[in-house]
Amino acid sequence: MPRLCLLDSLTTVRILSYMAKRKYRNGISLFGYSIFHPINLFLLANVLIYILQLFAGGTGILEYYFALTPARFFHGEYWQIFTYGFLHDVHGTPFVHLFLNMYVLVMFGGLICKYIPAWKFSVIYTVSILVGGITVALAPVLLQVLGIPYPMDLFQTMTLGASGGITGLLVLFGILFPETEVFLIFFRMKARYAPWIIVGVGYTADLISMYYFHSPFFISNSCHLGGAIGATLVAPWILKGNLLDAGKIFPKQTQRESAPSSVPTARSMTEDLDTQSRKNRDLLGELAKINSFSEKETFLTPLQQTNVNLCPPPTFQPEDPFCLRCEWLPNCALRRNQMEQNSGN
Repeated sequence: MPRLCLLDSLTTVRILSYMAKRKYRNGISLFGYSIFHPINLFLLANVLIYILQLFAGGTGILEYYFALTPARFFHGEYWQIFTYGFLHDVHGTPFVHLFLNMYVLVMFGGLICKYIPAWKFSVIYTVSILVGGITVALAPVLLQVLGIPYPMDLFQTMTLGASGGITGLLVLFGILFPETEVFLIFFRMKARYAPWIIVGVGYTADLISMYYFHSPFFISNSCHLGGAIGATLVAPWILKGNLLDAGKIFPKQTQRESAPSSVPTARSMTEDLDTQSRKNRDLLGELAKINSFSEKETFLTPLQQTNVNLCPPPTFQPEDPFCLRCEWLPNCALRRNQMEQNSGN
């Protein structure tokens, strides 16, 4: 039975809802992005390949050639360190493996791509898959060199699933929004720690399973670890310079001496985000000076925006960097004010 690169838990990010209301002039959109956006291309590739696996009737022919088996990789089938990331388990509980990975891809990827260019997202996701695959291939070599016994021949063990790339996305989200809280199983934690806790939980489950059942856990921890390492290494380089800017990897640092121009220059994404954060901080400061619920409602009502898809009420944290950058913060503030007023009554 293949060891699955299954995300260790259904991680629910605090902010899920900005993705509605995006429109494109031409073509089809899916989940708020063009059908040709990398998020949807990765999603469709995984789904279509899964359908092909189902049509293969459980013969395992696609898995044999394209899932990652270290022994076959070291005998020349080098493409497996990438192709394994587009195959999923078709046995056991149907669709669960695929659904969990694609759920996190769409939700976290959608949030990430609001702040970084699509090509940077694609590079980090792809590198995470590759480094995850390399880690899987090297894991049995390392155990052999160190003389560590393991109750399974990892050279012949098949690994498949997208969660090397998915774990890399969690690392990237933690880099962009380190203080944002995510839910892991029943626990709330900072985004910067979430992927490493996933890896740690996986290895702990592996040790417990081997101790009590003399058999390793069914997920590929080395793949998750490799994906996290890959994103940790490449993301700071890809995002070099202005973290949320859509410019070049190596922006020029030359200073140009020229006369002031009357032509307005386009602001960067970071400048827009900083401006929105300042506006929201000023708004919250003014709101803190108001004591009565009715006056707060009068103050916030003209600032309301239409056609919004707000986050769940408990997730509104005014000091959270993600909330401060959101143009819908006045809507959330008014909703909280109304809830506090109702609870007071």
